[in-house]
Amino acid sequence: MNCKEVKKYINLFIDSELDSKTNFEISEHLSSCEDCSKRFAQEERIEKLFVSVLKEEKDPKAEEIWGRIISSFGHQVEPQGERRLGFWSYLPDRLWRAGKRYVVPATVAILAIVITLIMYSKQESDELTAAVRKCHKEYITNKIIPSIESVSPGEVSRYFSGKFTFPVVLSEIPDIKSHHIRLFGGKVCHLNGVSTAYIMYHCCNTPVSVFILSIKDAEDFSDIKQYLEGDKILFRKTEGINFVATPANKDTFICVVADHDVELLRWMANNFTKT
Repeated sequence: MNCKEVKKYINLFIDSELDSKTNFEISEHLSSCEDCSKRFAQEERIEKLFVSVLKEEKDPKAEEIWGRIISSFGHQVEPQGERRLGFWSYLPDRLWRAGKRYVVPATVAILAIVITLIMYSKQESDELTAAVRKCHKEYITNKIIPSIESVSPGEVSRYFSGKFTFPVVLSEIPDIKSHHIRLFGGKVCHLNGVSTAYIMYHCCNTPVSVFILSIKDAEDFSDIKQYLEGDKILFRKTEGINFVATPANKDTFICVVADHDVELLRWMANNFTKT
């Protein structure tokens, strides 16, 4: 199960309204995806915050007023069936339903939820360069570690087997000039909700990150979409970190990121296009 599917079902998952198979798949995904785990924790905090500012006693008049408020919002932000747009899409269905069961100290509840959701709805950059740079920095500072540590391309390839809709096949990358390239390990990471094969290398004691994702997913990132459409966005340097990206084949896209010279990054990227 990918990030988009998890986000679709996360409210039902919290409310235990899914079948056992889907529950298991979501649990497995949450255990390996930091972004979705944070979203899940935020959803739970929002629910607890909402309930904490509501009274247990019911008041028919308050329920009637709350129902009118919900109905009013529904007419304004649900022009297409059940779909809520913009800011209101972040309100879980259970919060809308819960309002009908409790007395609402309206001002306190709405202000508390709005403050929380302002933080929650803050969007990350939609550029792949920003996403991989953030992940690479976390690798450098040991905030993330490989799920498998191995210098064997075959062993790391087996780890990735079956985890994506595209094959991830590693081979030995020959040294370039005096640079010795050593495989360190790999893990599944999620870049703005996109499942990605993350392969970690070292070259001359400098960490090098390689990301492999599907061409279809790469098109969701604004900078890569422009490159695929012909703007030739293949190389960037930001905050001292170089970024090289190129299609490996018709199905996959390769990104190499490091505080290293561009020639090395291109060399590594080109080796992945041959596997």
